[in-house]
Amino acid sequence: MNITLRQLRAFIAVAEHGQFNLAARNLHLTQSAVSILIRELESEIGVRLFDRHTRMVSLTLVGQEFLPQARKVLKDLELAVGDVRDNASLKRGQVTIAAAIVLAATIVPPIIARFLRMYPEISVNIRDMPEEQITPALERNEVDIAVGTLSEDNPEITATPLLRDKLMLVCREDHRFAKRKSVRWTELKDEPLITLAATNPLRNIVEHNLIRVAPNSRPKYEVRFSTTAISMISAGMGVAVLPENSRQLASAVHITTVDLIDPTVMREVSLLQRRQHSLSPAAEHLKAVFVAYAADRSGFGAQD
Repeated sequence: MNITLRQLRAFIAVAEHGQFNLAARNLHLTQSAVSILIRELESEIGVRLFDRHTRMVSLTLVGQEFLPQARKVLKDLELAVGDVRDNASLKRGQVTIAAAIVLAATIVPPIIARFLRMYPEISVNIRDMPEEQITPALERNEVDIAVGTLSEDNPEITATPLLRDKLMLVCREDHRFAKRKSVRWTELKDEPLITLAATNPLRNIVEHNLIRVAPNSRPKYEVRFSTTAISMISAGMGVAVLPENSRQLASAVHITTVDLIDPTVMREVSLLQRRQHSLSPAAEHLKAVFVAYAADRSGFGAQD
C-alpha cells in the first residue's frame, strides 16, 4: 500500500467541501492536482470513494466508512509530530540519570535544580546506585546518562570528563588522625580499613595505591554503599578512603576527612552514555548543563 498524506488530505478536503474547486482552494492546490490525488487514492485502495455529479461530489458508502479513519490517521500523526516538536523544543520530555551514591547526594542535586529552573517542563528521574551498577544500567538502556567513574575502557560506553576529585581518609572526629593535616598511605597499614565492594571502581583505585605501600594490607570490612562505610566509621569500627565530596555527608555523623598523601590520588568523575546511541533533546541539554558546571568547578557543590 502506497497511500500518501497528500492523498488523505485531498480526500478529507473534498469530502468536507463537496466540490473539487473549494477543496483545491483550501489546500492551495489546483483543481486538477486535487483530482489527480483522489484518482491515485482510489486506484491504490481499489474502490471509488466519490460519486461525481455535474458540480458536486458525494461520498460513496465506502467513502463514508473511510472518512473517519482517514481523519484519525491525520490526527494521530499531528499529535505524534506535535510531541516530537515539544520534545525538541524542551516543552516536554523526560531524562533518567544514574549517579553513584555519594555523587547523587552531593554534586548532582544542585545541577539538576539548575537544569529544572531552565527547563521546568522536563521530568528528571535520578537513580542513585553503587558505581558498579552504573555501566550495566546504561548497557540495558535503563538510564539515558550517568555520573560516575569508568574504571576501564568499555567499547559500549563513552565518557565525558567532568571533574577530578581527591581521595581522602575518612575517620571519626576523635580518631588519632582527625586533627592531622594529612596522612600518608603507608600509615593505613595497621588501621581497620572499610572498603567498598570489589566490583566498585573506587575499590580498584584504593587497592592499586595501597598495595604499592602496604602489600600485605587487607580490608577489615567490605560494604556496598559509601553511606554504610560512613556510619561504620561513626561507630568507631575503622577508617575508609572515599572521595573528597564525601565530607558533605560527614558532619551529621561526627566524622571528618583528612588529606591522604604520598601519593595524592585523584579519581576522574565523568558523564557516561552509550557510545552508539543518540540522546534525546532533554538528555542532551542536561548533559550540557553538567559540562558547563564542570567548566566552572565552583558550580559543583553550590547550594543554588
